[in-house]
Amino acid sequence: MVGLRRLRGWALAGGVLAAAACASPESPLLKDIQSLESQAFEGDSLRPDVRRALMVKYADFARLEGDHPFVPEALFRRADLLVSAGKFDHAILQLQDVHDGYPAFDKRPLCAFLVAFIYDEHLKDKELARRSYERVMALHPDTPEAMLAQQSLALVP
Repeated sequence: MVGLRRLRGWALAGGVLAAAACASPESPLLKDIQSLESQAFEGDSLRPDVRRALMVKYADFARLEGDHPFVPEALFRRADLLVSAGKFDHAILQLQDVHDGYPAFDKRPLCAFLVAFIYDEHLKDKELARRSYERVMALHPDTPEAMLAQQSLALVP
């Protein structure tokens, strides 16, 4: 997956991204998210209580502030947390929703690739992984994710 260590970067960059993304004052939910992100790790381990709280806050933020530019990123981060919690089917649905629902989101190719990767590595569904890797190459042909999908597809039995 994207990796839990990346969440540390989000914790540091989250405030900058969120502040840059909004023209109006920061919402209380966004401040809660930033606070939780800064508390997410003890050493190299993600705190389960913070993971749960962040999954809820990201979803609440998307639901309550749907027009905010940070929404697709929040949902993308939520998908990463779902994977780390072993909720692979929910993560796939979240990634597909972000991919299909936010056409301007710059991580759409990564969302598509991660769906295939989850099918391949976590759910061990090689047929869905194969179809998903092919979808990445078809929808996002000139991206690094398409190259990764092609390489991954060669390894799927």
